[in-house]
Amino acid sequence: MEPDTGREWAEDEVIAISALSHYLYCPRQYALIHIEGVFIDNHLTVGGSMGHSTVDRGREYAERGIACESSMRVYSDRLGLSGIADLVEFPEEGPPFPVEYKHGRIKSWMNHEVQLCAIALCIEEMLGVSIPAGSIYHIGSRRRRKVELGEALRRVTCAAIAEIRALQTRRELPAPVFGAICRRCSLKPACQPEALAPPAEELYQAAALYG
Repeated sequence: MEPDTGREWAEDEVIAISALSHYLYCPRQYALIHIEGVFIDNHLTVGGSMGHSTVDRGREYAERGIACESSMRVYSDRLGLSGIADLVEFPEEGPPFPVEYKHGRIKSWMNHEVQLCAIALCIEEMLGVSIPAGSIYHIGSRRRRKVELGEALRRVTCAAIAEIRALQTRRELPAPVFGAICRRCSLKPACQPEALAPPAEELYQAAALYG
């Protein structure tokens, strides 16, 4: 599903770019944070905040001869998106290069890549450029991982925007699904996935019927 790109967005229809990462990690996590206004810290969220300290101060500077801007505000009128890019590099030759900082060791996570792609889509619209790639800086590994912003990733990003907007419009809180990702989630005490999720045998039966 493509986002509705031919209209003006009301303030409550604009999607925060950070919501894309939350939604693709877990739709219920997204709704608890962005619809219900629930947020709880744990060691992962605190560690991520500390790791962001170097880029959370919005400033312009040069590093290795490359112009950089941290905490750059980005937006897309076409897609109804708004947010903050951790870091954007502006090489003299070549397009802008967004870099997102993420907690943990180097690993491919689709929700992180979609968030990076959304930032690139905003910058493309703002500056009239094409951005083929960006990077995710994994704080635990102190290394960057380059991400190609190809058509497949862009389609996933646009589909997620449309799905989030539908939930946001309905003010809907998805039912919990208890799984391995719950162990890392700071919202587990508020979500209560063990208590509220269907028993494993019901999930199995549903998968057999509808999967």
